[in-house]
Amino acid sequence: MTTAGSTTVHSVNRRTVRPVAPPRNGFERAAWVFMRYSGLVLVFLALSHWGFQHIFNSVQNLTLESTAGRWGVTGQIATLQIWFWRVYYGLLLGLAMLHGLNGLRQVVYDYMHFKPLYWGFMTVSTLLIVAVSAAGIAALFLGVNIAAVGGAAVR
Repeated sequence: MTTAGSTTVHSVNRRTVRPVAPPRNGFERAAWVFMRYSGLVLVFLALSHWGFQHIFNSVQNLTLESTAGRWGVTGQIATLQIWFWRVYYGLLLGLAMLHGLNGLRQVVYDYMHFKPLYWGFMTVSTLLIVAVSAAGIAALFLGVNIAAVGGAAVR
């Protein structure tokens, strides 16, 4: 506060802060929370996968037989160890695909302002991700068909 003669002048130091936009709806809040937690879980899963493949196992041991040992062979009765690896890789695949789709959805929403184009793009992307995920999960839980894959790998 300054005084100039008999006039008092109040100087107010106002700082303008850009307001934070509220979430568009409850789905956006849930998607935001999902990105944070799935990202944390994916860091653990990806680093442990890397450790299993490159530290505990040698890179030279990454063969069809080692994969069949973890996933099981088609028609074989799955042991507890095989189920562990199937669930582990299924979780890694599923979370990575959902995390990626959610990130794609957020980026596309920011840049695609024509709603029919946005919904069409997201529909095609979701169908592709569901198809790839379903094929991956099916491959995990059906096991490795050594007779079919072995012949193709030799050629």
